Amino acid sequence: MKYSTKELCLIWLDSFIGLEYKHKAELYKKLNNESKIKDFIQENKGYILEFIGENNYNTLLNSANGEYLNFVLEGLNKARVKAVTIDSEDYPEELKEIDIPPLVLYTIGNLELLKTKKFSIVGSRKNLPISLKIAEDYADKLCDAGLTLVTGIAEGVDKAVLLAGLKHERIISVVAGGFNCIYPKSNIDVFRKVCEKGLALSENPPDVNPMPYFFPVRNRIIAGLGIGTLVVSGTKKSGTMYTAEFAEEYGKDLFCIPYSVGVKSGEGPNELIKKGALLTDAPKDIIDFYNLEVKERKIELTKEEREVVAVIGEGLTHIEQIAQKTKKSAAELLATLSMLEIKGVVVKDGVNSYSIIKDNLEE
Repeated sequence: MKYSTKELCLIWLDSFIGLEYKHKAELYKKLNNESKIKDFIQENKGYILEFIGENNYNTLLNSANGEYLNFVLEGLNKARVKAVTIDSEDYPEELKEIDIPPLVLYTIGNLELLKTKKFSIVGSRKNLPISLKIAEDYADKLCDAGLTLVTGIAEGVDKAVLLAGLKHERIISVVAGGFNCIYPKSNIDVFRKVCEKGLALSENPPDVNPMPYFFPVRNRIIAGLGIGTLVVSGTKKSGTMYTAEFAEEYGKDLFCIPYSVGVKSGEGPNELIKKGALLTDAPKDIIDFYNLEVKERKIELTKEEREVVAVIGEGLTHIEQIAQKTKKSAAELLATLSMLEIKGVVVKDGVNSYSIIKDNLEE
């Protein structure tokens, strides 16, 4: 991938994990117009030593060469990552308006999604089953209305939103660590699908392990990208509430699902509603709020998917019945059925049994 001199400077500087954000930002202001970084570092040794210390200074000086920069770029290429710096054309304008905007966004996937109208959806890892259905329904309807969804990569609400957004190929997942260190590992397959059909973002280089404090810091990006944020669930002390706080701080619209008294995962949304967040109990609330138009979209199916749907439509719902009718192995069918679930066409009723839930399929 080709980068400008300014982009290369920032990619090089951001690779030093031990440097604090404020130090990188300050150094970049000084280095921005410098073509000979090593000379600059040597000539300004006293100034640089004052705020990053001798060890970090020596690391910078010893790494101010083409060999080290090529090593960094090779690591990005190997991970299929494109670095989008705050000076890059693809850098989202929304993030330039927040406090502490990421200096570099590490990305895999469709960068064009950053230019679309985006909306954030967040919630708990542990939820009532109905909360996950609510998250999926909102995500599906908001995508139909033309919004690109922004969320994290956790279990629970994040995953429900990711699966819904993947059907429309309108999903952005913001992760806390590097792409080679996805947490939780149980969602690696979903993450890979996001890289193929949506966009994955991180402000950390690929090999950085996610530290606990990365998650609340990451949430400022989720809140910053969206025109608004929907809080589906969360306790009063949760990462979800951090995202809500960032949304309020940035002047974004904040929507919350209401809950009955005594529901632990509903305490956060109820508290936010008391403080002035917008109560929503249907996707139409958000669609109407932004004057969006819902366009009915035919769901595209492959030949194999259409064949499986036709068999289920005949009443053969168990995987063994489907296998016998289609003359395919269970392994082949599981891959097809999994994709049909992602597209929202079928739902798993029980142990290896399926039913159709969507009829707006392509002819």
